[in-house]
Amino acid sequence: MNNFSVIIDGMRVLGIDIGFGQVKVVSEGFSLKFPSQIAQFLEGELSDVPVVEHNGMWYVVGEEATVFRHKLSLSTVELLIKYSPVLLKRAIMEVGEGGEYFVVSGLPPRFRHMGEEFSKALQTVEGVRKVLVVPQGAGILEDVGDYVRSQGGALVLDIGFNTVDFLSVRVKGDDVVKERGGTIEGLGVKSAVEIFRSLLPAEAGFLRNEPYVFLVPYFTRGRLTLVGKEIFLQEEREKASKLWTEQIYLRLQEEIGELIKSKPVFVVAGGGAYFLDRSLFERGVYVPVKPDFSNARGYYKLGLGVLNKGG
Repeated sequence: MNNFSVIIDGMRVLGIDIGFGQVKVVSEGFSLKFPSQIAQFLEGELSDVPVVEHNGMWYVVGEEATVFRHKLSLSTVELLIKYSPVLLKRAIMEVGEGGEYFVVSGLPPRFRHMGEEFSKALQTVEGVRKVLVVPQGAGILEDVGDYVRSQGGALVLDIGFNTVDFLSVRVKGDDVVKERGGTIEGLGVKSAVEIFRSLLPAEAGFLRNEPYVFLVPYFTRGRLTLVGKEIFLQEEREKASKLWTEQIYLRLQEEIGELIKSKPVFVVAGGGAYFLDRSLFERGVYVPVKPDFSNARGYYKLGLGVLNKGG
């Protein structure tokens, strides 16, 4: 449990970035993340793992859900919104129950029309008094705003599980002005892992038939241990990262053309920032500290700003 030191208008601000791969949470002096995995907890099952109740059903959330049989696949934004209260409740269990919350979260720009539905879903959670839903890139922009101003503009990339969201911004006076944004489908971290899968050597060939979530740790570490023998996969990981990064850059050129050359720097956040091959970009690449938390940090800052202004 976390002891909050910032309570405004009786509310604690909670920034939560709910993605297809992971949930990231930021509040005052506190951050955590857990997989966006949910499994039904059925009557009669014996386990000491934390469970979440929602609409009369019980669920196991996060890493613990992987060992349960009745897992739910959150493969669409509709399902992510439907089960977002379950994920939020699990986050609040970790942050500290009691009191009221101002929850700030976001949706990819292409789903902005579902913002009201997402907001209503989050407001069903006990203790949530106020909800603000913003475009996902707004969180990163708030997180790195000072750096972007110092550079005179940037191309901001949010690399998630399935997609790459991009936002071109320029600086006008003290304001950061959004120029153009969009989403590249199917080129998130999952795509890099699939390339890695195709490059695996024969001695690690059994991994080619494993699901994505099983492959991620080996992609991240670049090695595996098999019957006491360590198999190094750094070369395959580096090649996969390079091929994946090249695909992203080429798609960005298709999407925004010459605009890509007009920006002095790329700002790359989201979980995919850890795996991007920065050497393939033609200019500077800025990655914020703990880039997978950038959106959630920005949401938290946005929430503080709203409440401090009496919103």
